Amino acid sequence: MRSRLTALSRQSLIYGLGHILSRIITFLLLPLYTNVFTPEEYGLISLAYTFLGFMNVILHYGLDAALMKYYVPAEAEERKTILTTAWGSFLVSSGAFAVISFLFRSPLSRVILGGDFPRYMGYVIGILVLDVLWSVPMLIFRSEQKPIRFFAFSLFNVLASLGLNLLFVLRLGWGIEGVFASNLVTSATLFLLTFPALLARMRWSGFSSATWKRLMRFGLPFLPSGIFAMIMELADRYLLLYFTDTDTVGLYSAGYKLGMFMLLAVMGFNMGWQPFFLKEGDGDSQRRLYTRITTYVLTLLGFLWVLLVVWVPDLVQLRLGSVTLYGPEYWTSVSIVPWVALGYWFHAAYLLQLPGVFLKEQSRYVPLFRGLGAGLNILLNLVMIPLWQGLGAAVATCLSFFGMALAIYLVNRKLYPLAYEWTRLLRVGGLMVMTAGGISVWGGTLPGEITLTLLFPVGLVLSGFLRKGEWQTLKKLLLPAQR
Repeated sequence: MRSRLTALSRQSLIYGLGHILSRIITFLLLPLYTNVFTPEEYGLISLAYTFLGFMNVILHYGLDAALMKYYVPAEAEERKTILTTAWGSFLVSSGAFAVISFLFRSPLSRVILGGDFPRYMGYVIGILVLDVLWSVPMLIFRSEQKPIRFFAFSLFNVLASLGLNLLFVLRLGWGIEGVFASNLVTSATLFLLTFPALLARMRWSGFSSATWKRLMRFGLPFLPSGIFAMIMELADRYLLLYFTDTDTVGLYSAGYKLGMFMLLAVMGFNMGWQPFFLKEGDGDSQRRLYTRITTYVLTLLGFLWVLLVVWVPDLVQLRLGSVTLYGPEYWTSVSIVPWVALGYWFHAAYLLQLPGVFLKEQSRYVPLFRGLGAGLNILLNLVMIPLWQGLGAAVATCLSFFGMALAIYLVNRKLYPLAYEWTRLLRVGGLMVMTAGGISVWGGTLPGEITLTLLFPVGLVLSGFLRKGEWQTLKKLLLPAQR
């Protein structure tokens, strides 16, 4: 078990760093955006990227999940057929979308961006299509367990996006258009750089209608589930816009970005998790392994939640030369961070239960879980946003992820039962609750924040969370070897 855990940890670390790099650009640019743009302008940018996230799921229509599912165990020749078929499908569907949406970019911009911005909409369409196409080789690098390549292209994504944003927005003064232009150039460059790796693995005469049908049978149920997932992630922005204004959307989005540090860790782990359990398969030893992984992952993410809750209010006021990390008018947005981060902790609990759905080939359940989450999200947002605005939207998101995690657990009790280590998990949850309660007493002072940070690891040790073998391993890692 230890060797398999080590392999998962190593790959998840590299994939996680790559995923974090590909997403961390939004955090690196926050000092620029929140000090240059007004909340209304940042709200417009947030609406554009909300649309990008939603349509990225639509244009993958579950085929990305099916590609990984069948590509990982396939032999070399069959892999060529699977990849050629999938990428050909993406090329046709993305091309058709680009043509149609570009023709109607003006009315689309009024719906999506809240104003007549056809030029901005043209950028968004181009970014979207290129992102779909260059995501395929990145998926293949994961499937082939080539994390270094994945990491290298993710690093390039960050450096190019950051550099071009600074050039176009700060140096050339292009404003909002500079944000979109920098992303378009970066996506086009990444497509050109990753395309040779794709060519080397495809066979142009290898498109197979039978393979396409097999991929779609498995993958298509992931389309509605992906739509529901995006509704959970993004509907709150448009409902906030409906009930309030663009300024509120901008403030909410700025706070949400901080809570998404948890999502970066969760999805970074998931990059290695799905190929891992698909390769491991089913069996008694594998089930024991999956339960142990669940304990470890939720514990580490619980500590990350503590760090975010305790230190984010100080982080946003951190000075970077003559400016702060967040512009002062955005500081109030930190109030939603605990709820957003906790929601993604529950999302991790959901993802950790996915082996049953994949290994039993019961993908029909996925849209049901996601649909439940999306329905809860919309219903709770409709109730809570009028009462508490942005905070209400964050609480609604958290409760929606909890509902989804609970739903898959109840189904797995029959489909794929696992003997979770509930005593240990309850200790983790108890320490998270204690930290939340302590914020109101000791938060805002350095000694208090240090105490709350140490409460979690010290509490685990004193409560007997670590077992003998785990304690010995931890001592070897933390203490120098005895000579």
